[in-house]
Amino acid sequence: MFFLLSDLFFGFIVLMFTALTVYIYLRLVIAVKTGTDVPKHIYQIGQGFQGRVHVNYDDITNREALKLANLFLFCFFTCNIIFFIAMYFKTHVLTSALYACFKSSFAIAITSIFLNAFIKLLLLFITKNKPMYLYSPVNAIIGGVFITAFTFSLFISLTGFPAEPVKLQIGTENIIVGETKASQLLACNFQFADKTAESNIVNKRNDHFYYGELVEIFRNGKSYGFVSVTPKWKDSDKLKNCIITYYEISGDSAQLSAVKFNNQDLSKLQLQDFRTKHLKDIFALHPADYEEIKNDTLFILKLQTNDYGLWKRYRIESYFYPDGTPSRYGIRVQHTIWE
Repeated sequence: MFFLLSDLFFGFIVLMFTALTVYIYLRLVIAVKTGTDVPKHIYQIGQGFQGRVHVNYDDITNREALKLANLFLFCFFTCNIIFFIAMYFKTHVLTSALYACFKSSFAIAITSIFLNAFIKLLLLFITKNKPMYLYSPVNAIIGGVFITAFTFSLFISLTGFPAEPVKLQIGTENIIVGETKASQLLACNFQFADKTAESNIVNKRNDHFYYGELVEIFRNGKSYGFVSVTPKWKDSDKLKNCIITYYEISGDSAQLSAVKFNNQDLSKLQLQDFRTKHLKDIFALHPADYEEIKNDTLFILKLQTNDYGLWKRYRIESYFYPDGTPSRYGIRVQHTIWE
């Protein structure tokens, strides 16, 4: 819970800097339209945003200042769009391109500042006889974008990007590990071994992989594997209120053909598929951020590879015996609220 709250606090700081930047720009627009000056503190912010060489900016509010502010914002948004398009053509995955754009927002802001300075230099040569001012309100907006982009890039590098949950199908029932409650399985006539809907489930918070209690599930007397049932927010709760945070089925289960991971029939998979194909392609996934772990008999696909303090991490795990027969398959979700 501490990591979740710290990530949310960091996100709040990003929102504060974003709001400040928008506020400065709107005050400049209003001041130009009404023929007044921006508040004194905006001049002070503009004067305070300095590089290695100190510059005395002009505390002037006029239409030219608004034009230069719009020029910088145009450069910033154009650079973002160009980078996003380039990443989309590289990955062909919308969320992956968006994630790359978010991670690179600080570098894009730096590029925008240099591009803006280059364009202003060209304008200076074109309009030699026209005085060129260094407006402090414009510099305040540039500073706001700079700091916002920096904190946002840092925030994204710490929290990652939300991954789409992996869908589990057992027969005709759809289950989302990390979201579906045990009550939904009970409503679909599943039974939990040695448990009832009112059974008390305790999360001991002593494991990074297994939360709550691992219980075998049955329907019509047939075993469909094991699930971890976990209280969502509390340390203990009734089984019917718990979340499914892990699913596992043995490779030799008689019900394997009834189980699918993201519409992929597990009974049709072979060891050679995992050795020769990308794991994300096997399960028809298009994640923004992922990692594949492969060795001779163990294959793990991680979705959302950053710390899981804010966003959940999903893992598809496939284990095989040395002779190539499947040992077990599993879907796992990780989040600090359960640790």
